[in-house]
Amino acid sequence: MKSAPLVHIIVLNFRMREIVGRCLTSLRSLTYPNYRVIVVDNDSGDGIEAFVSERFPEAGMIANPVNSGYTGGNNRGMRHALDAGADYVLILNPDTEVVNDDFLTAMVAYAEAHPELGIAGPRVFLRERGEIQNTVLFPPGFWRSVFNWFWYRIDPASFVFSGDEVVDARVLNGVCLLIRAECLRRIGLFDEDLFMYIEDADMDWRARQAGWAVRYLPIDSVIHLQKQDGYHMTSQVSFLLKRNSVYYLCKTGRRFDAWGYALFSVLLLLLRGLLTRSRRGFEEYAEFARRLASAYLVVLRGRRLDKDFGPPY
Repeated sequence: MKSAPLVHIIVLNFRMREIVGRCLTSLRSLTYPNYRVIVVDNDSGDGIEAFVSERFPEAGMIANPVNSGYTGGNNRGMRHALDAGADYVLILNPDTEVVNDDFLTAMVAYAEAHPELGIAGPRVFLRERGEIQNTVLFPPGFWRSVFNWFWYRIDPASFVFSGDEVVDARVLNGVCLLIRAECLRRIGLFDEDLFMYIEDADMDWRARQAGWAVRYLPIDSVIHLQKQDGYHMTSQVSFLLKRNSVYYLCKTGRRFDAWGYALFSVLLLLLRGLLTRSRRGFEEYAEFARRLASAYLVVLRGRRLDKDFGPPY
C-alpha cells in the first residue's frame, strides 16, 4: 500500500511565542497521517527554542541567526523540507488555528489527483469562523489599483472570490499555502529581496510562468487571527506593500505600470495629507511620501532593495 505523501508544515516565529504555541496546539488535531511541523525562528530572543522543546517535542526547530523576514525565514524551512524529502510544503502563518482537522488530508488528495497543481490555498476564516477571508487576489498593477479603488467603493462584495467553487487564481494570499515540492525545485523559493509582502504574488507568477496551476480550493482550513492595527496608510506594512508592488511590476517586465503605480501612490498620499487639514497630519504624510518616493527610485533604477528599516512584524 502506498504511503501518504510527506508534508512539512512551516511555521515562522518572530516574537510571537504564545501565538505560535496556539497554532502548534491546533495542528495536533490534524488527521493527516504523514506530516512534520517545523518552527523557524527569526532571531526573536523570546525563548522559543526551549518553549517548543518542552511543550511541542514533536516539532522540529530551526534557529535563524538573523531576522531575514517572512521570505528568508520561510525559505530556511522550505530548504530543510526539500532536503528531507518532503513531497509538499505547507506555509502557515503563526497567527492561525486549525478549524477543520481534515483540511490537509483533503488538500493533499486534491493535489495528488491534479498533478498540474503547483500551489493551492484553502478557505480561510478571518478572526472568527464563518467570516471568510478573501484569499484570491489580483496582482499589483497601476490600472488595476485605480479601478479597484473606485469599484470597491461601489460594490465591495464583487471582490470576494473565495467562495464554494475551485478557482484558478493569479494570486493566493500566503496565509496558508500547500506547495508541491517539485514546483519549488523548478521555480525556486521566495524572493528574499522582498523581505515580506507581495512574495506570494511573485511566487505565483513564477509558478504560472512555468506552467503550474495556482488554485483556490473551497476547503475549510484555519482561522486567521490577524491583528487589526498597524495597517494605516503611513505604516511599515503600507510602505512594504507599495514598494514591493513596484518591485514586482519591474520584475515582471511592466515598467510603465511600475512608474504609474509609484506616481499615483505618492500623489494619493500627499492628497490624503492635505485632507487631514492639520499641519502635523500633512507633515506625516509628506514625510512618508518622500521616504516612499526614495525607495521607488531605488527599485526603478534596478538597484538592490534596502532592508535596513527595522523589524516590520
